[in-house]
Amino acid sequence: MIKKYVILSVIIAAILFVSPMAFAVEFGDNSAKITNQYTPGAVGDWGYMLGVGNNWTGRVTYNHVVGIEEVSGAQIGGKTFNNVKCLKVNMIMTELSEDDDFVTIWMAQDTEGNVWFLKIYRFFNDTEYFLGTLFTSMFMPAVPDVSDPAGLILEEDGDTYCRVVETGISLNTNFGSYNSCIKSHCLYNSSLESVEYYCPGVGEVRTTAEIIPNPQNVMDLKGYGTAKATRAIVIPLMD
Repeated sequence: MIKKYVILSVIIAAILFVSPMAFAVEFGDNSAKITNQYTPGAVGDWGYMLGVGNNWTGRVTYNHVVGIEEVSGAQIGGKTFNNVKCLKVNMIMTELSEDDDFVTIWMAQDTEGNVWFLKIYRFFNDTEYFLGTLFTSMFMPAVPDVSDPAGLILEEDGDTYCRVVETGISLNTNFGSYNSCIKSHCLYNSSLESVEYYCPGVGEVRTTAEIIPNPQNVMDLKGYGTAKATRAIVIPLMD
């Protein structure tokens, strides 16, 4: 009897270790208020990343938070979430493949401060993806630590995922200097595809593509700002 109890306890502990958030995630009335320091956001905020390097020169990614909308149908650990208030973010990318040129993301923050992408819409193939389908992890923990999820890659599974590999980084990009940043590796079929850097109060500041083995090929944050002039921080878009 004792042996059976021990085995059962081990099984339960293993389940809780593998998916602890499946039993704890909740979204409150303020889920569209993103206070996570590594993924800040509010209606009107924008960010602009510029490609640098032989292959990426001229490539641009522009993000703009355009409003608040409710999302239903996202799943975490088998639980379905409905009517969750989200920030709606439009993302425009140039010089990429057709299905990546225009993307809309609905993001929300849970009651613990973790940020999740609940829905993604790709304009050019007219397809919606909900959390719990091609991606299952949170986008950014409230307090990122090594081995935590951070970032997004599709189709997420045991060999395709993004994870924090380093914290407390000081980073100099082509357009700015940052402190207390985190570094995330995104793997595709167990091979390193990209390296992403996120910094407090700003969000993503650099992405490198490891599938193009040239460290000079990066996307760096060139400018960002907010709709509130009292806290606006703007880096000129042109030199």
